[in-house]
Amino acid sequence: MSQFHSAPSRARPAQQAYVIELGEAQIGLASRRADERDFTFVSASAAFRALDGQRFATPGAAEVAARRLVRPGRHGPLPLAS
Repeated sequence: MSQFHSAPSRARPAQQAYVIELGEAQIGLASRRADERDFTFVSASAAFRALDGQRFATPGAAEVAARRLVRPGRHGPLPLAS
């Protein structure tokens, strides 16, 4: 998970954003503005569109939700490529 943000060094960032990766694939972004409590997931892959717009307490929680989508189950794993 990589972090990006823009803000003065001594103030809370105006926005925080984390790239969500599974393996070497960048599958989305978890971001929040300074006035928001939760992170919103923005999908970078069609395979993770089900999470698009969902809110999570932490970027790690967004990553866990994404991992659940690719776990083999009744229908098999989702492809990471879009």
